[in-house]
Amino acid sequence: MVTAPNRIDLAGGTTDLYPLYIFMEGGYTVNVAISIRSRVIFREHVGIGIKIFSEDLGTSTEASDPKDLSTDGPLGLIGRAVKTFPPLTATEILTHNEAPAGSGLGASSALLVALIKGLLRLRSEEEPQRELISLAVNTETSVIGVPAGSQDHIAALFGGISVLRFDNRSFQRRAIPEGTDWIERLEDMLVLSYTGEGRFSGMNNWEVTKNFIDNVGDTREKLLAIRDVARETGRVLMAGDLGKIPALVQKEWDIRRTLAPGISTPRIDSIMAATSAAGAQANKICGAGGGGCMVTICPPRQRSAVETAIAEAGGRVIPFRIDTHGTVVSELI
Repeated sequence: MVTAPNRIDLAGGTTDLYPLYIFMEGGYTVNVAISIRSRVIFREHVGIGIKIFSEDLGTSTEASDPKDLSTDGPLGLIGRAVKTFPPLTATEILTHNEAPAGSGLGASSALLVALIKGLLRLRSEEEPQRELISLAVNTETSVIGVPAGSQDHIAALFGGISVLRFDNRSFQRRAIPEGTDWIERLEDMLVLSYTGEGRFSGMNNWEVTKNFIDNVGDTREKLLAIRDVARETGRVLMAGDLGKIPALVQKEWDIRRTLAPGISTPRIDSIMAATSAAGAQANKICGAGGGGCMVTICPPRQRSAVETAIAEAGGRVIPFRIDTHGTVVSELI
């Protein structure tokens, strides 16, 4: 079995897309790996070929030869990875995402990292961490048909709290050291919830990327501002100055929600208004926006009131802890 954490992105999403961060002369993203995980189980089965079953989606596919697996539909991403790194014996692959569908928590990317890690291990192969992330990003891009960012895969592989810079050298990661005394305080400030609306980040991100390239409206100025907020968020986090985090996260969302139609919705606005009335300091949709999960920042003493407000507004609070393990491989078969 291989498991990998999902993530909450605090600032800078979209600026991790290649080649966007090249055009921007560098992108920045800050994210937090969380205990909501994606899981892949490998089993031998009698006969030949590959069987794949997604427990959370309730769907399956199989092929007598891995090269015949479909790369379309809900299991297309898994099929593409298995075709690229086929097991050497007949294998059953069971997958499960703990996050709700369309969560914006990078669940499909985390699942892909876990899957590729497991497939390579089954083949007695090993890829350096950077190459594994590149493999996952390129695999995802080939299936969704638009550029995929890499922050989700980085969080899944490494875990922890990551301050990321993207540039001509791919990415540089600074991690908040495990055991840092304020990590639990940050955890107590963060409330994660599901808005009830799923989303697909690829299209939002691609629309924004095209608008940047074509210099449509003020997209360039807004994305550069998001990058700068993320850079400052990373600096503040590295310094442990948690008091400045809420204003920066709110500023990022206030810019992001104006990047393209549909990034915010009336339902999202309603839930955010309810949390603010209950004492929240900041709200932000995870991922590219349009639905999925929301991260709310509040003083710990207001946490209960904020969680109640979310539920009464139609959201669902999702308990989590900050993950420091990253991708974990146990006995495969």
